[in-house]
Amino acid sequence: MAAKVLSIEICDKTVTVCRIARKGKGVRIFDSFMFLVPGDCVSDGVISSPDLLAHELKMQLASHGMFDTKNVYFALSSSKIAVREVKLPPMKKNLIPAAIQTNAGDYFPIDLDNYHITHSVLDNPTEENPFIRVLVMAAPVSMLEGYFALAETAELNIKAIDSSGNSQYQALKSIKSPINTVYVDVGCSSNTMTFMREDKLLLQRTFAFGVEELISHYMNVAGKTKQNYLDVLKETDVTHPDFAANKTLSLSEIQSDLERLVGGITRSINYFNSIQRDSSTNRVVLIGLNRHLVGLRDLVAEATGLETLYLDDIPEFSDFAHGSSVASKYIDCIGTILDPLNLMPDQFLPAHKKILAREKEQSITSGVVLCIAIVATSLMLTVSAWLNYQSVGDDIRRAQNEVSGLTSAQQAYDNFIAIQSSQTAVNSLAALTASPNSQLVAFFKELEVKMPSSIILLSVSCTSEGVSMNITVGSYEDAATVISNLRDFKSLSVVEVTDMSRSENEAGVQRVSFTANCIYGANPYSSDVNPYEAMIFPQNPDAAAGTDANAETSSGTEAGTAATATPSN
Repeated sequence: MAAKVLSIEICDKTVTVCRIARKGKGVRIFDSFMFLVPGDCVSDGVISSPDLLAHELKMQLASHGMFDTKNVYFALSSSKIAVREVKLPPMKKNLIPAAIQTNAGDYFPIDLDNYHITHSVLDNPTEENPFIRVLVMAAPVSMLEGYFALAETAELNIKAIDSSGNSQYQALKSIKSPINTVYVDVGCSSNTMTFMREDKLLLQRTFAFGVEELISHYMNVAGKTKQNYLDVLKETDVTHPDFAANKTLSLSEIQSDLERLVGGITRSINYFNSIQRDSSTNRVVLIGLNRHLVGLRDLVAEATGLETLYLDDIPEFSDFAHGSSVASKYIDCIGTILDPLNLMPDQFLPAHKKILAREKEQSITSGVVLCIAIVATSLMLTVSAWLNYQSVGDDIRRAQNEVSGLTSAQQAYDNFIAIQSSQTAVNSLAALTASPNSQLVAFFKELEVKMPSSIILLSVSCTSEGVSMNITVGSYEDAATVISNLRDFKSLSVVEVTDMSRSENEAGVQRVSFTANCIYGANPYSSDVNPYEAMIFPQNPDAAAGTDANAETSSGTEAGTAATATPSN
């Protein structure tokens, strides 16, 4: 038989303690008891005052003769634990934690820095289901910290922290029921529903309500106080000798107080049946502290239409617990030693604390050495900087003496720069005055004097380089006169004529239209320079040295060019 250990479940109102040990494939319960939580130091699994609870726990352990047992397993019951079932592709077992940590942000929309992630493998891949079913849980680190503080103050050594849901599942696997069974853990402020077939977990749901409404109602009617809470649990238990609730509460009152719990059980069964259409729920088994609550079994059986029984009535579980009469009551505790989850953050483990202390000591030593090295380096840098400062000071003084001797040269240089800037401004202004647009006035004066009276300017486009005119005259003779006169303009260097056409209007008057593109500049003809001379008489020595045939061809080409160029002039 394995060594005896403590298994403790801390709820909002009560703390249950068992001293148990593994025996074969089952467990054996040696001692068990329950006591009230002092004050209001526990809320939904969170221990707000570990010192107060630890003091009460030490007293209770001593009074029940368990003070010499130091190893403890905690069963954690809280709605603050986030649970998610996920499916992973086939992989080695040692790779599953890394895969879960990588995808934890997708599983839980919470700040994962404040949560401890753990998991439990439900099913391995099969031919029908080629994936791994994994139950992933996220527990607040602040809540887990309270259990370590409690154990330290109570002088206990934590072996594991398990969730109550996983603890129930590990204990109920021993039943191996061949039909779909839902096990309902009836707690005061919460209840957990576990759907199983054989030893497989099919679905597990936890609700933040239990039988507290009926318990509180009975306490008010019977005139009980918080100090009588344990007595109230006995008086509402139909199997206990002190049972008296049926004499105090009517059937309708009991039904009203349990309506929320029974409704939750019914809805959960309906949901399970909807996702497991090939095999629905066959029976309901009540487990936990309040499984024998007055009226509960009959109301569940009536609402679900299923066989409803107590865990005490199943012989397979009795064999697992070696005939213990309290095993069904403390099922959350006895399953913790079988295969607990890893709800123990590394920063709270003793070995991790030793490593941190060693690292802290090493860091202090390293820090001292580093500080000395920094001081020595600082002194060396200071001396080096002072020497460099003296050298730079001498260089500055020499430079200042040289600058003072070049004062006259500086004044001459400044005067040169000022004159150069003025000259640049004058040149820029001169360039502006010499713009080709300045010849525009001269061009129009010549236009008025030299053009025939029949000329009509349809449009004129002026740019900085020249003028483009759409001109209409009475005849080709007038057009020739206009072109000839334009080429006599002193203000134009180039005159090009395009698009000449003749038309007749409705009155039978003929008009000749063309476009003249004129470029500003000095007229080359006024200096006896023909701008087309290169085209008429090309100066190509290779052509002159060619054969007679080539010479004839060249002459023909020149003649053709001259003939073509003459009209352009």
